[in-house]
Amino acid sequence: MILKVEHRTIFEYDAPIYETATEVRLHPHTGQGSTQRCTSFTLQVDPPAPIFEYTDFYGNRVHHFNLLRSHRRVAILGTSVVETGTARSGREEHEEILLLDFLAESRFAHFDPAVREFAAGIPSADGPEAQAEALCRKINDTFTYEPGATDVHSTSSVVMALGRGVCQDFAHVMLAGCRSLGLPARYVSGYLFGGSTPEGHDEASHAWCEVWCGTEKGWVGMDPTHSTIMADERYIRIGSGRDYGDVPPVRGTWKGSATETLGVSVRVSSLS
Repeated sequence: MILKVEHRTIFEYDAPIYETATEVRLHPHTGQGSTQRCTSFTLQVDPPAPIFEYTDFYGNRVHHFNLLRSHRRVAILGTSVVETGTARSGREEHEEILLLDFLAESRFAHFDPAVREFAAGIPSADGPEAQAEALCRKINDTFTYEPGATDVHSTSSVVMALGRGVCQDFAHVMLAGCRSLGLPARYVSGYLFGGSTPEGHDEASHAWCEVWCGTEKGWVGMDPTHSTIMADERYIRIGSGRDYGDVPPVRGTWKGSATETLGVSVRVSSLS
């Protein structure tokens, strides 16, 4: 598929602020093991500022900029065109230390007793992919999608207790469950064409997981939010990490005495 993404973020303040420092992770992933290709990407910032970039520890492309003059609004628009294929990331080069990272607890994925008990009954006889898929399906069958039940700071432990949440929450439960079973798993941020909510609307970023299924199969994308489970050509991968904390779409700091209001809109359309 050929998909176009327009991701707009607007920060507004009720008083002037200054010294804004912002990181942006909106560039679709293209690299070893990837079956998608980003054919164009633009990043627009208002007020205008020089934009720089680097590659972080997990191979994600990061843009960043500073605003050192007084302002009351920051608008960021990332626009990309991506050719997608299967969501299997393949046998990309990896260090053992990275797999250890994806086996450990992290800021949002906890090995609490509820998660361990939830994952304990998943059979392992048919191999890691089947085991991870069964866990993913169990999460999809068990938890209720409910925007507003959690917030961006909610951990897998909170979601286990509530039994509800959104895609980010279900991904964190999946990470905790997989890792507690000894399956390396990483958080993936991106977009889903025709379905960033169970109702099928494109209105926000999406999140799912990739599970390491051995050197033959590599990383396999699975989505506990949607009943189709296996990620496919509708998914656009931006970046990956231990959990949401490693790959937020936009993150920043600022100085001043003001109240901040955040607005985000996402549109994913097909050019095929």
